[in-house]
Amino acid sequence: MKIKLMYAGVIVLLFGVVITLVANDVSPERKLIGKWEEVMWKYEKLDSPEGNVLDSFHINDQLKQEISRELVIHKAETWEVRPDGTILLHKKGEEVDELHWRLKGRGHVLKLFGHGDSLEHYQIQQLTDDTMEIHFNSDLQARGIIKMVFVKAKN
Repeated sequence: MKIKLMYAGVIVLLFGVVITLVANDVSPERKLIGKWEEVMWKYEKLDSPEGNVLDSFHINDQLKQEISRELVIHKAETWEVRPDGTILLHKKGEEVDELHWRLKGRGHVLKLFGHGDSLEHYQIQQLTDDTMEIHFNSDLQARGIIKMVFVKAKN
């Protein structure tokens, strides 16, 4: 009888800990809300041999323009994510584009849409209170992943 009570107690305790952790966790949607400033782009080839450091490099402005030729989103320096499902993309010269956003999957896929047929998906690799790292695939020169890093703007 004591053993059954101990097992029941341990199960109730574990269940309580799990519920407490889940209840106190901030949802990805709430972490995403705010103004994010773009700080870095980085390109990594997918077809490179293991350990080749030359296949991972920072992206200069000319290469960024080539990558973003067909994309509306990547010309923005600041993304302002709003809780109503809109995102304002602040570009150089105070130009602003408005799109819509939605998180898919388990909150790790950011979907941006709203410019005609333009639909873009980003993999959220890291999302903290002050840092966001997102990836998207590129067919530039060779298959690769573009990493974009943002920091939360101080209001």
